[in-house]
Amino acid sequence: MVFGWGNKKSQQHEDDTPPEIKQITLTGVSDIIKEIRSIRLKTIIAEVKTFRNKINSNCKTILNIATDLEHDNLKVDDMDPHLVGMVKRGKNEVIAVIKKETSTTLPEIDSFKDVETFSAASSRILKKVGDVLGRQSRVIHIFAKKYAIKLKNDLKIITDENEEINTLINNFSELENNVEQIFENLDQYKQSQKLIITLRERQKQSEKTVQNIFNVIKNDIEDIKNLKDSKEYLEFLEIKEKINSLFSLENKIKTEVALQFSKISRPLNKYVYVTSMDKPQKKLLMDLIEKPYDVITVSNKPVLVHILESVRKAVQSNSISVKDITKSVSQIDELLTKFDVIIQEISNFEKTKNDLESKLSVFNIEELTRAKNLLAVHQNEKSDIEGKIKTLQNEITDLIESLPKRIKSIQSKLNEISAIQYSIKPE
Repeated sequence: MVFGWGNKKSQQHEDDTPPEIKQITLTGVSDIIKEIRSIRLKTIIAEVKTFRNKINSNCKTILNIATDLEHDNLKVDDMDPHLVGMVKRGKNEVIAVIKKETSTTLPEIDSFKDVETFSAASSRILKKVGDVLGRQSRVIHIFAKKYAIKLKNDLKIITDENEEINTLINNFSELENNVEQIFENLDQYKQSQKLIITLRERQKQSEKTVQNIFNVIKNDIEDIKNLKDSKEYLEFLEIKEKINSLFSLENKIKTEVALQFSKISRPLNKYVYVTSMDKPQKKLLMDLIEKPYDVITVSNKPVLVHILESVRKAVQSNSISVKDITKSVSQIDELLTKFDVIIQEISNFEKTKNDLESKLSVFNIEELTRAKNLLAVHQNEKSDIEGKIKTLQNEITDLIESLPKRIKSIQSKLNEISAIQYSIKPE
């Protein structure tokens, strides 16, 4: 490479003295990059301007060769008549293409865009002239050999110069790519710093919210404690315990009642299908079969007694068939005899139970339930926010850990494009 800058990695120091490392801050990176890019841009524009003049001169030389070829009849008079036409066509095509392409005005070089435009134009000239010489290779090399040699040599010069230009363009494009990456990392570094500040503020607000909720939870717990310590609540618990103690008695009564009615379950079930009772009475009969305890009440007694007596008559009259009529009638009579006692026992129990349940109003249990639900809501809210705080902390940690990596990446790319070695200090 003879143009002042190329692949830095291939350069070596003339001695073993390590390069001086210059310390800078991130804020200084932008100015350094602008300076490097400005110098490189001026260099490539200056060098490509030189190439433009050379290629322009080479194009004129090629045009002169084509002009000489145009005036040379290539001794076609001595050729086989079958070849004359082919040689003339080939010669004319080569001359026409060269005249057209070499007369192209190459753009002035004042910017990198001009460099790319110029490179495309010179590449097009090479391609067009190269293509026509390739198509007419036999004609030129056999019948115009001296022109072929000249054209080949001059095209080789232009090709080499064009490759040098492409190398310059590639190097500058690589520089631009590195610059873009540096600025991207700079921007991401700044964004990360801003985001860290934002996330820390959110974390601070969330921690404040958690503390507020913690105080609310303390109040919730105190409210629940006060409710549970109240005289009314203690009385409520005593009543509740008494009600719970009644469950065993209730189960005993239900079992005894179910046992009594199980003895006449066959006639009762068969009577359902033969009775002409109205719907309410029939419904009561079916409930008596399925859940006797629930329907044996003082208010239902007349209808229930009527139903049992009707079943007994149906058994006696053979309207419903049973295995032992006498036994079934006897069991129904026994139940009717005990019916008042059963009703009284159930009635007394339900009254006792209802009296106790009515006393539960001494304490508003819904108020305690609401207080417990409110505590659960606040505890869940506190847990959710604590989870968010942890997530925020993880994000902040990741961002903080990414900052040195960003600086390292910026420093690495900067040192790739600069002759001076830099060490970037965090701000």
